[in-house]
Amino acid sequence: MTMVDSPRRTTRAPTPTQRLQTSFAAARVSFTWFGTRKALSTEQRAQAAEPFGAEGQYLSAGKKLLDTRDEHFQAVTSLRNRIGSYWRGMSLPFPEPGLRLLRQDDIASFDAQMTRFREQLDLAVADLDGRFDSLKGDAQVRLGSLYNPADYPTTLIGLFGVSWDFPSIQPPEYLKQLRPDLYERECQRVQARFDEAVKLAEEAFTGVMCSSA
Repeated sequence: MTMVDSPRRTTRAPTPTQRLQTSFAAARVSFTWFGTRKALSTEQRAQAAEPFGAEGQYLSAGKKLLDTRDEHFQAVTSLRNRIGSYWRGMSLPFPEPGLRLLRQDDIASFDAQMTRFREQLDLAVADLDGRFDSLKGDAQVRLGSLYNPADYPTTLIGLFGVSWDFPSIQPPEYLKQLRPDLYERECQRVQARFDEAVKLAEEAFTGVMCSSA
């Protein structure tokens, strides 16, 4: 009896784009942040322009509501920088504003660390809020007649915060039944986004290697 060898099936290794699509998820980090600068009103612009003999309508000016050099404000700002650095360090760039790619295996640890960051930020904001009246008093001295109590909230609690989520960037499955043609176009669009993400990741890696050389 003659044995016939069956042809061996070769399995192609996934492409970098396919690995990103199957192993990574989109992650988005958003900040709520109290603005410390405010544009001058028409009357205030005229007042500020008067010493220069200028017309207020041709002057663009703003006022600084709080001294951001205060150590308590610096502590809040420092946490925002740490959170942003952590998010970027844990993820890869993605060609859509506000989104980065995070390994699916890292989602749990990322969520836990972001929760700790949020708790630290809440504590830092509470400390800053304890200094709020003093900071407003300092601002009143610095701003003089430009000071306006209405520019300030009663408390800073809730005006600084961080949130994060993991939005879907894949085409919705219901389109496959309702509009197969539209679903196919969306698949192609997502594919192109991930192709670009691979290039961005390669460029970022090259940049790190060059800077460390």
